[in-house]
This record gives sequence, structure tokens and C-alpha cells, in this order.
Amino acid sequence: MNFCPNCGAKANGGAFCTQCGTALNQPQPVVAQEVNSFPDTKVFPDTIQTPVYTALPVAPTPMYTALPLTAAAVGTPGAAQNKADTVKGSTGPSMCLVKKGDKHQLRLKFAPNLKRGESVPALLGGVHDGMAIGRQYLEENIHGEWRYTESALGPGAGVQLQLERGEFLKLQDSDLVLDVSFWTMTEGTSVNFVGGSGERTYLGGGEAGRSWVVNNDGTISPKNYSGLVLGAAVPIKATELAGCWNCCCFPGGSAVMNITAESDDVYQECGIFFLFFVIPIPYGKKRVRKSAKQFVNSADAGDVSIFKNANKFWFPPGMAVAVEDVKRGKGKGKEKGREGRV
Repeated sequence: MNFCPNCGAKANGGAFCTQCGTALNQPQPVVAQEVNSFPDTKVFPDTIQTPVYTALPVAPTPMYTALPLTAAAVGTPGAAQNKADTVKGSTGPSMCLVKKGDKHQLRLKFAPNLKRGESVPALLGGVHDGMAIGRQYLEENIHGEWRYTESALGPGAGVQLQLERGEFLKLQDSDLVLDVSFWTMTEGTSVNFVGGSGERTYLGGGEAGRSWVVNNDGTISPKNYSGLVLGAAVPIKATELAGCWNCCCFPGGSAVMNITAESDDVYQECGIFFLFFVIPIPYGKKRVRKSAKQFVNSADAGDVSIFKNANKFWFPPGMAVAVEDVKRGKGKGKEKGREGRV
């Protein structure tokens, strides 16, 4: 039973005391209690660190290169493990100068690295992909004051080259640099590795045959002869020489001859030599291959025809004059100019 807290009269369930009017049975305010809804043990750290993903810088890939900044790093594909790995022998082509754009011009895979002065393996790209610049043999031959090793192209590892002093292409395993033979800046001249005593190795400037420019397309040109580049001295086939030729030599006379190929390495040569340009003397001879671009008379080792290409040749020694010859193109009726030198 409820009573008024003020006067003690019976409340009888009313909202107010009938005697003194005091309010009865007012709802008590609910006091919210702080409740810990999580266990005492912490499942997560107070601060969760967000991982930072940093994008690597992307450098433009230069033409003909897949090397890192240092091309000579251990494990670089095509890098020779020892000097003997760069020997290609004499069965394959060597290097020579060719016209820029020639089908036999050489392009270095890592030319941009070489241009920056890095040491790179001399691996070739383009039509020569899988080939490399090497040497015919390990030894250094002697000619006067010069030491030299002949160049060679072949599969496998290449020599390690570095551009030094901005113009010399030096072998990293020898004190030899790339050199145009006798500094004769003409198509077909051989290119080998040559060195001298001390600073004599580094003869450059002017008409020097040891000064080179690494071109953006991967080719390499003599410094002052941008129309020429390093190329493969691919053997000229006798079948490419078949046809009629005119030759002239002052004051000896002139000749008209025909070449008939027996194979890629042998041909028959017959014609008429006009002594002093007047007296006709018929002749015939058989020539066999002596080197990539030389064919020697099988009966006279001193009689050598040297072909600059399939359209030019000469017979040293002597004064030579180039004479254009006419050859009919098969089935086309077109004339093909040829030059001979005697």
C-alpha cells in the first residue's frame, strides 16, 4: 500500500495525494550505465598502418637494347666468359666497310649503351640476329710497329667493346681498337683490331681509320664518312659474277671477257685482250676462290682478281681505269652496269 511521503495519507494508487496534493508515483529517470561491449583482450592494434605502394619509375626503352645501365654486369646474355669464347675462326665472314643501307650492314643490339660509354658485348641485331662480332684467332700478329687481330663474325658470345675518348672502339680484353685497314675509306675495305705502343693505339681525327661514330639506328660509321658503316664481308659467289665484262688498263690495253661459274667458288674466264688497244690476243683461265672477295688463277698464284662487289673488280698492280660494262638482265631486257679494273 502506498502512502504520501509528505503527509502520510493513503495514496490509493492516485497520481496526487488527496490530502496535501503532493505528486505521487513519478517515473524515475533512467541513468545510462557505461557498458564495455568489447572483451578486455585487444584484437586489433590501436593504429592500423596502411601499406604504401610506390610505383617504380619507367624509363623509355632505347632502340636495340635490353641491357641494364651497366651492360657488363655478370650474367649478361652474350657476354663472353673468357677470351677464347670470342674466337670465331676463319670460315665465317669478317668485317668490312659497306654503304649505309646495304643489306650486309651490321647493327649492334646495345648501341645506345655503347654510345653512353658503357662496356657491351658486341651482339648483332636485325638480319644478323644471333650473330656477334668476334676474332678469327687469339694471337696478335705483328706488322711493323702494329699489333693486330683479324675480325670475324659468328654465333655465340661477342667481344666486349667500349667507346673510349668519344671515338675509339676498344676491346676490353686486349689493348686493341677497331681499325679500317690502311685507313682506306672505301666500300669493301676490311676492318680489324689494331694496337700500337702506348698512345700510338689512339690515333684519331681527320682521316683516321680508328675514329668511329655510333649511330642512333645501331650502325657504326667512320667518323668523317657517314655514308659508310660496318658490314659483313660476305663472300661474293662466282654465280653472282657470271656475265660479260669490259676492262681497261693504260697503257697496256683493254679486254672483253665472259665469266661462266662452275660453282660458287670456281669460274671460267675467257675473252680477248687488245694489246695497246689494237692487237687482239685470245685467252682463257680458270679461277678459284682465294678469300671472300678474291679469285686466283689456278695456274698462276700471282694472278688474282679482287672484287670490290659483284659489279667492280681490279687486278693489282698497275694503273686502273673503271669501265662500264653492259649485262642483260635475265628475261627483262634491262642493262646492268659493271666496272672492271686492270
